[in-house]
Parts: sequence; structure tokens; C-alpha cells
Amino acid sequence: MVRLALLLLLLACPAVAQDGDPMRLELVLDDRSEAPFVGEMILATIRGTYRARITREELKLRPMTDFDWLRLGQDVWTDARIDGRAARVMERRVALYPRRAGTLEILPVAQDLEILGPDNARETRIVRSDPVTVEVRAAPAGAGDGWLPVRALELSDSWSAEAGRLADGQSVERQVVLRALGATPEMLPEQPALREPWLITFTPPEQRDLQVTPQGPVTTIVWTWTLRPVTGEPGVLPEVAIPWFDTAARAARNATIPAAPIGYASFADNAQTGWRVGPGVGVPHLTVLAAALLAGLAFALGRERTLALDRGRLRRWLRTRRDLLRLRHHARTGAAAPFRSLAMRLLAEQAPALRHRDHPILRPVDTFLFGPGSSRAPDLGPIFRKIMRELRRRRSLPRDRDE
Repeated sequence: MVRLALLLLLLACPAVAQDGDPMRLELVLDDRSEAPFVGEMILATIRGTYRARITREELKLRPMTDFDWLRLGQDVWTDARIDGRAARVMERRVALYPRRAGTLEILPVAQDLEILGPDNARETRIVRSDPVTVEVRAAPAGAGDGWLPVRALELSDSWSAEAGRLADGQSVERQVVLRALGATPEMLPEQPALREPWLITFTPPEQRDLQVTPQGPVTTIVWTWTLRPVTGEPGVLPEVAIPWFDTAARAARNATIPAAPIGYASFADNAQTGWRVGPGVGVPHLTVLAAALLAGLAFALGRERTLALDRGRLRRWLRTRRDLLRLRHHARTGAAAPFRSLAMRLLAEQAPALRHRDHPILRPVDTFLFGPGSSRAPDLGPIFRKIMRELRRRRSLPRDRDE
């Protein structure tokens, strides 16, 4: 009788162990050699091990004060043998981002389960993981508001045309693509402002895209600018540095949007030929002519008037003559945009309070450039002559043979 009782007890032990086997849920952090910085991605796996028939489940991560978190893909369920017994294993990859430095606690994760018992009765259980403590370091000294800790960052820069040799009035599109591993879209910087006094800049909305991988999120940002020089005179857009921290190498780095020249090819060509307009007329000839005029004025008006015509006034005179030659060149080639920009500057030098956009002389050009729909390109020759008369009316200008 005793032997029978012992035999029944031995047979019942596996069933008791199976029914009493606890369900386990845990948060396992990826191995790392150093404590993370504030804002640095911490990869982890939520792993559940169950020996039961699960008909429904829901995994819940609570909002946390000290951490932001991001789910990295779908849950993976597999069959495994643990300690020689069959089990169902659930795994979910997550990325955690600490908001402050110090000893921080990752709150328990809960999973609601609906289990089907031996008698097909349904039972609801809640399984929770233990809290996990993490030591988080403060950002390095001098990191500032641009602190960006990521595992990898790459930048590409492309142009729709050769920016340094644009056609008169042509716009060019610049596109910069920034791609970062280990960062969410909110972590990456705002689009830089490529603004210069000599440049017209149009900035369409940026594009931000997020792709999740088991190694962390990959964020891609596309920045686009449409640029057009105001006068066509060559200028250089300065470089833009984007500081970031390489969490793999534990080193500070910079991604750089390189400096780039931009301007009209006609301006550069004119500069190389000495601003020649017509046969034998250029800056050297104008300089000789100006010297001769100054000598004649000195002889006629005397020494006091000669002293008044100093080098500064000579430079201003030469600059005005050069601008007038450029304006005539734009009028002859039909380059409406640089023609209008240069005309506005010349008029502003003589009458700063003048509202050029509403000036009757430039109204046909404004209608062509900024009016709704398409309009016929105006003849810039008569407009050039009207501007010359307007400038002569406002101050003394030498007569132009083409007026």
C-alpha cells in the first residue's frame, strides 16, 4: 500500500511542476562597455517565456518620466525547449532614451494574457517584469543644445546645376540628405537658413522619415533650398557644421555642409574680359578716361576743386559706370531678373525712400517676373533708357551714347 502511494506521488510530481511553473517576463539590456550618456540610445529586449496555451496577449509599456522609448518592429514568437521542456518565447526589441543623468529606473513592463486551461476554460493573467536600474552620465562639457548622440551619421550634398556658372536669371536647387542611426526625428537639428544679402532663397518644407530596425531607428531628413543670385555677382555660401557624438567610437565629430560658390556665368565672363562692352571699351579705358577728365576739371576749376575729387569719389564714379555697363548688357541680352535687381540698387542709391516695386519704370518687368500666369517678356532697351533719364534727373550723370 505504501509502495502504491509513493508511485502515485512520483507520477503526479511532473504535472504539479508543470501547472505551478511560473510565467516569466523580463527586460534584458544589450551588453555595453560604458554607461550611456543623456539622450543616447539604449537597446533592450523584452522577453517572455510561457508554458501555457495563450489565446490573446497585449504588452504594455507605461509612459516614464525619465525615459522615452520606441518600439523596434513586430513581436517575434518562437517555440523553444528550456530545461528540456517545450515553451513559447516572445521577444520585442525596444530603444530607450534617458532624459537626465543619474541612477534611473526603467519601470516594470506588463503583459496581459488570456490562457486556455486543460478544461478549455479561459483565464486572464497579468505578468510583470522586474524594474531595471541604469546609470546614466551627463552630456560632456560644452555639448550645448546641439547635443546629438547617435551610432552613425552620414550627409550628402547635391545641386541641380553648376551653381558657380548659372545662366542669367536661373535658379538652382540644393539638396542635403542627413541620415542617422540611433536617433528619432525629433532629435535631429532644424534646417539651416542659407540666407545672404545677395541671394534670393526659397525653402520648401523639410522631409523627415523614420525606419525601425533591430539595431535601432534610422532617421532620414531631406533639406531643399531653391537659390537665385540677386545681381549675379559671384558669392560663396559658407559651410554649415552639424556637431554630433559617435556613440560607437565615443568621440565627438562634425558633419559639414560644404561651402559653395554661386553666381551667373555671364558675370564671370564679363569680369575676365575687363567688362568690355563694344569694341575697345573696358575698365582700363574707363580709368584712362576718368584720369583725363579729372585733369581737365583741375585745369578749369582750379586747385580747390581738384582736391575735392579724391580717390573715394573716383572709385564711386567708376563703380557707377561699371554698373551702368552691366545694366545695358542685361538689357541687350534680355536677362530680366538681373536687370531688375541691378536697376533697383542703382535707383536706391539715389533715392533710398523710393518704393521700387511700385515704380512705373519697372512695372513691366515686375509683371513679367512676379505676375500671375505667363506674360510676354518686355523690351528692356526702352526701360534702360528711362532709368538713365531718371538717374540723370536725380543727380548729374554723363550722357550715354546709347540712350
